[in-house]
Amino acid sequence: MRVSAARLVVPLLVASGVLAGCTASGSVDSPGSPTVDVVLTGLHNPRGVGVDADGALLVAEAGLGDDARDVTDRTGTLTRFVDRNGNGFFGDTGEAEPWFEHLASYNAMNVYATGRDEVSGPSDVAIHTDGRSYLSVDGGFEEFALFEISPTMSMGRNLVSRSNMTGVALSGDEESLFVSESTLNQLIEITLETGVRREIVTFPDLESGQQSVPAGLAIDPRDGGVLVALFSGVAESGDGDFIPFVSGDSKIVRVDPLTGAVTDEIIGLTTAVDVAVDDFGNVFVVELASGYADLLEHGADLFDPDAEPLHGGYVRYSGTVTMYPGDAGQPIVLAQSLDAPTNITIAPDGTLYVSTGQGTPGRPIPGPDGPTRIVGEVARITGY
Repeated sequence: MRVSAARLVVPLLVASGVLAGCTASGSVDSPGSPTVDVVLTGLHNPRGVGVDADGALLVAEAGLGDDARDVTDRTGTLTRFVDRNGNGFFGDTGEAEPWFEHLASYNAMNVYATGRDEVSGPSDVAIHTDGRSYLSVDGGFEEFALFEISPTMSMGRNLVSRSNMTGVALSGDEESLFVSESTLNQLIEITLETGVRREIVTFPDLESGQQSVPAGLAIDPRDGGVLVALFSGVAESGDGDFIPFVSGDSKIVRVDPLTGAVTDEIIGLTTAVDVAVDDFGNVFVVELASGYADLLEHGADLFDPDAEPLHGGYVRYSGTVTMYPGDAGQPIVLAQSLDAPTNITIAPDGTLYVSTGQGTPGRPIPGPDGPTRIVGEVARITGY
């Protein structure tokens, strides 16, 4: 049932058995409660995850954020992972099939002096039923691309190059792509046959005066509506400083793709970075972090293994995945205490895949049990 009024975030029901810091290790097997498993680890900023017809994972990694000018030294990648031995883990020897390497990668802290450890590069991926794939890449300095990749792994045309494309999703008929552009605060549609681009809506500022910053998006399979996570960001405080986001100002909105009409779907969120919706109208929301802390100095050595463990702009291990039931029931936290999750994908069988570990790989950070380091991982959520 479609919810006609926005759902306000209320005290959440935490599903029993969900592990705090579940991306570190382990799983939960209590009947009736979610099971959270790490299925890939040691990645470099995993972002978009696609599940192909064979159940393999196509993972876009934003890379090290080292901003290499030599193309051969760039660290963004697109890799297909196949669980060949059937043990549920996709990272065993011989299970990685590199598709594309040397893709753009940069850190916003060094390029834009944000003080936040945010690595950009390959950002999202969508898989067409005919075997084609679509990969968005943010290279900074106006190096933006949305590549069409053939079933034979040949990178073809670039559909658009004008802004940071944080979310990509195929329409229900798979004849077009919907794309969220965080820099321009827009939602656009691209017709696959002709490559024609249509601007659907420019999102207005949020209540605090922050830019909306559209991040991930999803297509409602029931009616074709587009759900967009508005992350929030870049607001000026009273003393002239800029603050990265306002807690509770983020939200999920629903956009009519024909008229551009925008309605609130879920409000009262913090750093909503991605969203997914299933055939039953259950909405799954990823929140990157609960707050911000420890802004880094411009020029800091992010690769110093002996550096002081700092959050780097966002509170580490405070991310969540929450399900908002399609029947308007109470929201349920499926996974909590995640380290900077960024993307969520629903596989055809209902399995959820969540990317975690945003930031410079290996950088020392505060952990739930003491100092640790950033590790990129993909977690699987089942049994919810």
